[in-house]
Amino acid sequence: MSISPLFTVFTPTYNRAHTINRVFDSLCAQTLRDFEWLVVDDGSTDNTAELIAGWAQVADFPIRYFRQDRCGKHIAHNLAVREARGKFFWSLDSDDACLPRALEIIAGHWNSIPPSERSSVVAVNGLCCDQTGKIIGDVFPSSPFDSTLREKRYIHRLRGEKSGAILTTVVRQYPFPEIIGTHFIPEGLIWLNIAKTYKIRYVNEVLRVYYVNDHATGATLTQRRTLSENAVGRVHYNIWLLNNDLEYFFYSPMPFLKAAVVLPVAAYASKESLWTVLRSLNVPAKALVLAALPIWIAFGIAGFFGRVAGRRSTASNGN
Repeated sequence: MSISPLFTVFTPTYNRAHTINRVFDSLCAQTLRDFEWLVVDDGSTDNTAELIAGWAQVADFPIRYFRQDRCGKHIAHNLAVREARGKFFWSLDSDDACLPRALEIIAGHWNSIPPSERSSVVAVNGLCCDQTGKIIGDVFPSSPFDSTLREKRYIHRLRGEKSGAILTTVVRQYPFPEIIGTHFIPEGLIWLNIAKTYKIRYVNEVLRVYYVNDHATGATLTQRRTLSENAVGRVHYNIWLLNNDLEYFFYSPMPFLKAAVVLPVAAYASKESLWTVLRSLNVPAKALVLAALPIWIAFGIAGFFGRVAGRRSTASNGN
């Protein structure tokens, strides 16, 4: 094990002492051993710290633990990227696991890229399966499949969970904005920005086990909480998306229509004026948001009458 390992596996966590053993156990089973595990605890109140300390005493790989006040995954990510010692950086959530050959597969596919082509490739990503072994989302049209994330998302329209490792030196150049007032900023803000310059090598091999039920119902650091709780982060993301990726609208209009509809709602929830938000948009993005306003207003009216009907129904049942 070198001082500068091949991989840094980063796990952000918040009150997941009952699931983080999945990460530890799957790392213990890795066939490639040249890695460190870097855990950033976002202010857990359970026994996460004690668990990590105990595992650090018995593991045959380095475990580094950092604790921060409740700030959110994006702040934890920035801390981990600054501290990472590995050549590659892989984020693995605290309620998931990886397959035994995951790191070996990533390293093997990276080494298969001709040296003359590596300057344009930043990561190796593979598939995810759920806890029953069922693949989540679309497979790639070929394996390997070299593409930018923007092309994969908008032109090829490949959906579903994907996972893999990225060069640490590159991801370090693209930190999350450390915005006050939110615990969540969609990760697309970083990865779509990186996609302006770099490709990813995608492979049809499963690397990560994504526990569907936990992500749907569990209270995790990475869970997308209600709009009102993280509206500030969503405003920032949707402004960025509309300003930067709108050139792909005619390939895949739905992500941009959704952003245009959600943006005024998120702005309202964050107590940001719509006028301020509109001033942050370029001309095409502003036009799309204004065109989508009737949809937002229609949903607002429908929601209002729905709440009124619900109150009347509750009152009627009480009589």
